[in-house]
Amino acid sequence: MKKVFSLLLVFLLTISSMLYATPTSAEQVFTDVSPKHSNYQDIAFLLDKGIISADKKIYGVKDIVTREEVAVMVAKAVGLDGTQRATKFKDVPKSHKNSGYIQSAVEAGIINGYTDGTFKPTTKVTRGHMAAFIARAFDLPNGTKTFKDVKKGHTAYEAVSQLAAANITTGYEDGTFKPANNLTRAHISAFLARAVKYQEGLGSTSSKLNVHFLDVGQGDSIFVQAPNGKTMLIDAGTKEYGSTVVAYLKSKNVKKLDYIVATHPDADHIGGLAAVLENFTVGEFINSGKVHTTVTYENLLQMVVDKKIPYTEPKAGDLISLDSNVKTQVLAVNAQASDMNDASIVLKLTYQNMSFLLMGDADAGIEEQIAKKYDVSATILKAGHHGSSSSSSLGFLQKVNPKAVILSYEEGNSYGHPHKEVLSNIKTVGTKAYATAQDGTIVVTTNGQSYSISAKEFIVPNTTPENPKGDVNSGTYVIPGAPTAFKNCTEMRVYYPKGVSSSHPAYATARDGDKDGWACEL
Repeated sequence: MKKVFSLLLVFLLTISSMLYATPTSAEQVFTDVSPKHSNYQDIAFLLDKGIISADKKIYGVKDIVTREEVAVMVAKAVGLDGTQRATKFKDVPKSHKNSGYIQSAVEAGIINGYTDGTFKPTTKVTRGHMAAFIARAFDLPNGTKTFKDVKKGHTAYEAVSQLAAANITTGYEDGTFKPANNLTRAHISAFLARAVKYQEGLGSTSSKLNVHFLDVGQGDSIFVQAPNGKTMLIDAGTKEYGSTVVAYLKSKNVKKLDYIVATHPDADHIGGLAAVLENFTVGEFINSGKVHTTVTYENLLQMVVDKKIPYTEPKAGDLISLDSNVKTQVLAVNAQASDMNDASIVLKLTYQNMSFLLMGDADAGIEEQIAKKYDVSATILKAGHHGSSSSSSLGFLQKVNPKAVILSYEEGNSYGHPHKEVLSNIKTVGTKAYATAQDGTIVVTTNGQSYSISAKEFIVPNTTPENPKGDVNSGTYVIPGAPTAFKNCTEMRVYYPKGVSSSHPAYATARDGDKDGWACEL
């Protein structure tokens, strides 16, 4: 019955993704700001930041803004004091509701008054004036770009070129900036949102790709910040770590996750996602499609339906539109896999000369498949299945040839991760290793040409898999220290290449398909 319910949920998710758009605060607050508006995300960003208020039902996207409005918005954006107080302008008394913000903006050198002692708060603002206000308020790089109507020598040239250098503006398609045009509320929202994101290092002006391997104990969670400011969360550990993931994302000023990827339905990967969905707007939920009957998985899918989050089940080879400069490709996924781990979504992110291969819990069989079909070479490898011997085969590591391997596991876990075989393979290929169990959350930052890792290198001990004295192919020999229970045949064959007989403690009838007394025989 549960399996039928799960299949029904997947069907509902697919239908709901076609019928509904994801609601956000801007849509709920302003009747004239729909998700289809070109500046919708900018307005939502400013609203979340408290830079614009929700005291009116209509935002007025086409309205021309005044000097007072721009001064207040910019002052709030840079955190200036808005306490009402006396100003030096005869037309802005202390009793004026925005006297504090106007005076603070003037004192900060963002905006000036007139020689007659007035501020003229209701005077309309041009695009050229706006460029000057933002350039003065934010620490922007010097630029050299010219527009047809803003060439060197133009009064707005310096400010406009700074905005262009920070990718806050690209001008119009005809090569103009139109500095004399009046400024609409939609346009000031776009310019200001981009400036704030630039200042925070979250916007398209950042040249860095940041990949965070979160410490979620015996589980997986990876947070990606693309150079263009978009974000992706891949798994979120167990349910107990949901609040940890939420707190970490909030510490990074995350308001929205553009993508959530649930690699496969195991609880140590998806358990914490419910808490994430409760706390963040999500642009798209990407799922392996593997059906599972656990309450955790069913409740998660129901949340996606209830919140009307667009839902996708990718195919191998698909690209995810995270960033035009970061190729994000699905190398493996299999909703029909007999084993949960083999259903894992495997992703490769490539940013210029740097790349990340994120293996989920994919085992050696999946490694072999993708190595035949794709270029699996990568700068950073997130080892599959927490360092289990079912993954990270020597041949695969040699093909990936990573500069660093990230191991995500909990110290003293009952599975014995990372297994000696994997550590031996890492040692053999001569790559550096980093472990969340040792350092907590690990952040890899790259500009596309080089990278840095915020962790100490994990020193791989000089150990090799134990060589048994007996015959591992006999079907009865028990390797000292080897597990006596395996999740699947792939794990068993690491220790017993030809399987085991019914007299062996690791024998399981479920893996004896032909009922001949041998499990996992080749």
